[in-house]
Amino acid sequence: LTFKDHERDMVLMHHGIQAAFEDGSRETHHSSLQIFGVSKMTAMCKTVGYTAAVGTKLLLSEKINEKGVLLPTNKDIYEPCLEALEKEGIKFNEEILMDREEIQQFIF
Repeated sequence: LTFKDHERDMVLMHHGIQAAFEDGSRETHHSSLQIFGVSKMTAMCKTVGYTAAVGTKLLLSEKINEKGVLLPTNKDIYEPCLEALEKEGIKFNEEILMDREEIQQFIF
């Protein structure tokens, strides 16, 4: 795929998570990412390539010592990854809505 001079790609990601707590309170978390490609690098290249490079660097520098297939749900893995990606301009915008009537009606 070759883009024309005036064309570029875009990566768009949105997560919506609803939480209900034992005390009856509710929260809705929204996390969104929008990245545009530039003439020298596509958005897909940035989001996939940088993420793989960060993970590789953490393994090679022995900042991740676990072996095997690892899930990014461990703070020791996702915090340094997110910090490094943010330095490259890849950052989610996050919003938390709490205890609002429309949250209870919100459907993803």
